[in-house]
This record gives sequence, C-alpha cells and structure tokens, in this order.
Amino acid sequence: MKIIGISAINASNPQFTAGNISLYSDFDGTYFPSSHSKLHNISERDTEVLNKYFQNFCLFLENKKNNITFNITTGRTFGEFKAVAGLIKSKGIKMPLPDALIVKNGSDEYVKVGTDENYYKSGVFPFDYNKTALRKEESIKNLTGWQGKAFRQKIIETLKQYDFKIIEHDSEHSVKDYGNGSLFSRINYDNFNLDSFNMKPRSEWAAGLRNDGNLKFYLSFPYDMLNVEERKAAYNDIKSKLITYLDAENIKYVMSERRDESCNNRPVIILEPRINGKALDKLYDTREAVKKAYLNNDFVIAAGDGINDLDMLNPLNYIDTKGLPADLKNADKLLENPEIVKQLENLPFTGIVIKDKNNGLERLFKLFGKFGKIIEVERGKLQEGIEDAIKMFSQKNPAKSVLKPNKSNKYYKTAAFLFLLLSAGGIIFLYNRKQKSKSA
Repeated sequence: MKIIGISAINASNPQFTAGNISLYSDFDGTYFPSSHSKLHNISERDTEVLNKYFQNFCLFLENKKNNITFNITTGRTFGEFKAVAGLIKSKGIKMPLPDALIVKNGSDEYVKVGTDENYYKSGVFPFDYNKTALRKEESIKNLTGWQGKAFRQKIIETLKQYDFKIIEHDSEHSVKDYGNGSLFSRINYDNFNLDSFNMKPRSEWAAGLRNDGNLKFYLSFPYDMLNVEERKAAYNDIKSKLITYLDAENIKYVMSERRDESCNNRPVIILEPRINGKALDKLYDTREAVKKAYLNNDFVIAAGDGINDLDMLNPLNYIDTKGLPADLKNADKLLENPEIVKQLENLPFTGIVIKDKNNGLERLFKLFGKFGKIIEVERGKLQEGIEDAIKMFSQKNPAKSVLKPNKSNKYYKTAAFLFLLLSAGGIIFLYNRKQKSKSA
C-alpha cells in the first residue's frame, strides 16, 4: 500500500492573521488519506508514515486549538466511524479525533464527551450515540417540522404491524468490516435470481433500520420484497402509511427508493428532511457556519474528495446568485456578473479539494481557484491546504483579529516565562547601573 503525498517531516508552525476557524473535513480519503480495506494488511512503514502525518496534524491543532474547531463530516454512520477508528487504533495509529462528528452526509452531529488521551489509553470512545447536538435538531425541526425520535417510533410501530423482524444495525456493509454492527451478521445474503414477479417468498421476513441518528432514516426490506405479490403489497402499504404520517404532521421531507447494491440489492426507503428544496446534506452545517462567520469575522474551511462533498465545496452555495441555480452548469454565466465576483471575493470560506481526476470535483478548482476559494492538494496534504487557506484569507483580511496564541500550550508558557524573566532581569540591571552611577 502506498500512502499518497504524505511526507514524514515535522509540522511547520506558521503565524496566521485571522479570526476563529471552523474546519469541516470529509473522512475517507480526505482527513484519513488511506482506505478502510487497506488497513487490514497495513505495512509497518505505512503505519509509521500515518503516525507521522497525524502527529503533525495534532501539533497543528494543539497550537491553534483555541481558534480552530475541527469537525469531521462523513458519509459513514456513527457505528461505522467508531468501527474504523477502532481499527486504526488497533493498528497502532494514533489519529486525533475531531471536536464534533457529523454522520451520514449531514445527519446527526455528535458532541465530544471524552478525550483522545482516554481513548488511546483506556479505549473509551469520546463520542456517545445518544449525545447529539440538540441545537441542530431543534433548528431543523423549526425549518421542516422534522421530529426524529417521534418519527423513528412511528416507523417501528408500522413495521411491527406486518410482523417484521426488525434489525437495528450500524451498517449494511460486510461482516468482515463491521462485525455484529453489520445487518448481515443477523440475516443471510440472498443471491437467487429475481427474474419474475409473483415469485414464491424465499427471503427472511426481516426489515433493517440503520442507526443513522434522528435526522435520517434508512429502511431495507427482504431481497424479494418487490417480486412477491403479497410482499409488494405490504411494501406499498408501509410506504403509504409513512407518507400519510409525514403529510399529516406537515413535515417537509424527501423520500427516495432504490435497490441498494451495497445492501445486497435489498429494496430500501430513505427518508430525510427537505431543506432548500433538497434532502439534508453536508452543506447544511457549513452554510450555517458561514452565516456565523459573516457575523463574527471568522473563517470556514471545508475539505473533501468525493461527489457527496460537491455542494459543501461549491462557493456559489454560500452567496446570493440572483435567482439562478448555484450549480456548476451556471457558473460561467454567474462569474460574468461583477456583483457575484465581489461576493466571492468577500466570502469567508475556502474549499479544499483532494486531487483526483475521477472524483467529479476537478472543475471546482478551474472555476474558483483564481479567487482563492478552492485549493487543490494531493492526498495526504490536507494540513498544507488548511495552512494555505488561512494564509490567503489573512492576506486579504489584514484587519481581522490575530489568531490567538494557545495559552495552555507548553511552548506558549515557556515563552511567557522567559519574557517575564528577561524583563525582570532588565529592570534589575538598570536599577543596579543607576545605583553605581550615584555612588561614583
């Protein structure tokens, strides 16, 4: 395995001029520059390189911890993230964990209730599935009417009406990666041909309810659910009852259906709050952070490497596009408007894109790199991208408050002590010199 772009060197300690910083980073391929599958057989050399990478990142965060809030925003569920963090730890890699964890592309935000130190010493994971950011849930409730806990109970009640075995699980992916957290640790994979309608039922009568938190729901049904007449009728009844409930409660929602390849092609229903005409995603959190940044003279950085990061990284989603959609199809036309350009130049936001010609993000740099709103970095160079983003923002905003030194940092304390010692020494020296001149 090759970890692309990571150099085993000491972290730099540049001096920045900026306000407080909110950092939102995707996890797989962005903050964690390798992959889950490669961790199983990681080499000693790659373990050493990853430890150096995370050591540098830790020093960077420690030096700036009074001013940087580090958020991981991932497509993983809480349980999937916890599992991969545990695997990383088991390989002797010490990865700094974030201040907040946002799961399933903008779903629940989990607040840190423990410390990295305790995790790596005692194995106590510093996040709790039941400890979410209630302010976010309340805000989304006010926008959409979404009440996740009540809706979850309604889903369970509805499934019970059809005598389903309900399996609450962390992941629809393999048992190899997620053990007892996988749906398929409790049901079998099905691989028979679905070649007709009105087949005889063969799949276990079990429904999966993934632990996505309170803000999104992912339901999976038996493999043959849509190919057995009576089973399809039950599926349609369940869907109808959930829609009736949501409509009666005046909830703004998005419902999507598909056969999910990652879930052994089981039929799934996904239910999410609808915000600004689309399903809740990573953009919600970064957009809220940018709103606050305008008010408080702060700065927001987002980083990602995949198509699920596109909206979060697109600078047009943070400005007034004068009634035109903020998608990249309209970008060239929008950038001909001087008012749009001025808004971009004043935007307290920069996106960091991990270079990959196949990730669907390459056009972002071509469009917005010249404004300093998108930076491209090699995989494993996230910290350098963050440093460059802060430097550029500081140069364009010299009036912003200076990034405060971390007074709990041992280097700060040492410097302060030396300053006081030298100051006291200077006073004593001048006093003695004056006394000598008097006696001369």
